[in-house]
Amino acid sequence: MGETNQTHAAKAPALGVKWAHTRESSGSCPKCQYRLPRLLDSGPPYFRDGFVVCEKCKERVDLWQAALDHAKMLKETAWALEWIGAGNTAFLVSMKAGDYCEIELTEHAVPANARILSTNFTSQGGPNGAVTALEWHGNTPQPRRNQGTKLRLWAIPLGDGAASRIGDVAISAVWLRPDDSAAWPYLVSAFESVAEKDYAPALVFAQSAVEASMMPLISDRFGRHASAERVKNFMKGALTYGYALNVVLPYICAELKLPKIPDPIRGALNKMRDERNDIIHEGSRRAGITADDAIEGLCAAAFGFEYMRFIAPSFSRPNE
Repeated sequence: MGETNQTHAAKAPALGVKWAHTRESSGSCPKCQYRLPRLLDSGPPYFRDGFVVCEKCKERVDLWQAALDHAKMLKETAWALEWIGAGNTAFLVSMKAGDYCEIELTEHAVPANARILSTNFTSQGGPNGAVTALEWHGNTPQPRRNQGTKLRLWAIPLGDGAASRIGDVAISAVWLRPDDSAAWPYLVSAFESVAEKDYAPALVFAQSAVEASMMPLISDRFGRHASAERVKNFMKGALTYGYALNVVLPYICAELKLPKIPDPIRGALNKMRDERNDIIHEGSRRAGITADDAIEGLCAAAFGFEYMRFIAPSFSRPNE
């Protein structure tokens, strides 16, 4: 989920991009604060060994706790999502009030077909007064996720000063890479809901992402020893998400000599399941789901999704 923890050189079009960098990481080392690689890269060693090694100071780091701590510190902003699977592309752009410009994010290391979760524009002042940017849209504004990877911006004066002025604007775009997994759209919807601070749907989508990535693995293993119809009926009618996560999955992993999903992650997934059930079955009010709840649930879902990706090759190996 995302690229490595690195800074990409900016392409410098005539519109005035002074610099741009794209970062993806999964927390930072608590000892030296060095950024850890993206979850897609750091997840496998974490699931295998129970820790990752900081590239700078060689400290053993609990990846789950590092990612969760950083995400919770920024829980009220979309920047929290950078630490649990999203990318963040930042620019410093020189803009003239009254001018229109376009920034194509794919020219700055954002992949084609990325889903943009949020954008932020912050004036950095100017010699004759501050300038900021507004995103331009047609007659019917669309959600940010439907607008693609191009930023269409008008520069406007901010505060007192000359009407015609030039100033710097810091721009940030938080985004998700595309993925071919059938479970991925659910995880994307969970990220989008958190970015929009709609926390109750985020937990529903987040659990769906984990369930949709876990259940086919279990079904495939059962299908090696039972008829397809029996397995289908069992998966649909008897095997609940809770039993699959807490009993069946650990058992199969043990039989295949795979590391089990870390207990803190499994615990967070169980907590999310309970909250999701309260929402779906008891009609709990959305206000009862806090930003902390949503960030922890989404972090657990992102780690759970990557854990299923980690064990999938072993689950699909022929019987020995």
